[in-house]
Amino acid sequence: MTLSGKQANMDIAMHRNKGFTLIELMAVVAIVSILAVIAIPAYLDYVTRSKVSEGMVFIAEAKTSVSEYYYNLKKMPLNNAQAGLPPDPNDYNAHKFIRKLEVSTSTLPIVITVTFKLPGTNADNKQLQLIGDTKGGLLSWTCSPSPGVNGINISQAPPNCRG
Repeated sequence: MTLSGKQANMDIAMHRNKGFTLIELMAVVAIVSILAVIAIPAYLDYVTRSKVSEGMVFIAEAKTSVSEYYYNLKKMPLNNAQAGLPPDPNDYNAHKFIRKLEVSTSTLPIVITVTFKLPGTNADNKQLQLIGDTKGGLLSWTCSPSPGVNGINISQAPPNCRG
């Protein structure tokens, strides 16, 4: 065999080995699928938590209004209107992820409750509360999911509301 014949055989062998086998491609698809199964729920939970954090912005606004009312008048507002917020708690439904925000003094010194509007998630129509306490004349706040079935899942609550 001449040198040019060996060269031709090597060229043919190299052309045959370009590309991936079916088994290699199936292995890659299997690995990507496993990673997707792990990553997608974590990503969806992250997206839900970020939407819940918008509710914290509205709770912070209500907290400031209630605190100002308390320190000026030495009593708690009875409802949204007295706190200087939109009088109808359902007025917040115009926002993208918030269905309702309500200031109430029916059970504790003060409770600010936000109800989320997150269709397609298990956080839809779930609630998060900011509970005020006036021990020693100072107003302090505790954040937590609402009690019972209406409370947002603890894993979807912001870190400062997980207790």
